[in-house]
Amino acid sequence: KQVTPDEALAITTAAIIKNQNEPDKPVHLWDMPKVSDLENYTPSKLKVEEFMQTDIFTVQKDDIIELVAQMMEWRKIRYLPVEDARGELVGLITSRLLLRYFSRHNEKDKPVTVKDIMISFPKTIGPDASLLEALETMRTNRIGCLPVVKDKELIGVITEMDFLRISMRLIERVEK
Repeated sequence: KQVTPDEALAITTAAIIKNQNEPDKPVHLWDMPKVSDLENYTPSKLKVEEFMQTDIFTVQKDDIIELVAQMMEWRKIRYLPVEDARGELVGLITSRLLLRYFSRHNEKDKPVTVKDIMISFPKTIGPDASLLEALETMRTNRIGCLPVVKDKELIGVITEMDFLRISMRLIERVEK
């Protein structure tokens, strides 16, 4: 529950390798893998694809903003990519944009759709980019989310919350 599926796989693999070096210990006696079993955790060399979130909801440009706000609240997310019919990223909705919209919205106004308030052509990053590149892009552009795109297709997102998780892991390692 504390790590992404990719991290869990890396931790499990590290634990298997460690346990295989003890030939007299049968598999059923192995300890359950722990985060600390991943000894060579150097996130600056790791790639975005190893930490990005791949279980993402997306919306279309013609979706109504009230629906989008409900989805974001339901999933407890602050960023929602906007895709076209081909699955290509065309925009990004943020909780800040929604806050701005709802603070200025008059109920007598016509219904507003995603395309009316989205960030068109948001900054993106490729899955092979390093975590350091992603962090620098986010810091330089003062953004909290980078959609991850490969061959024009949205394949994930990496957010400031992912970097908080990575930072926590590093701090835990320093404390040992």
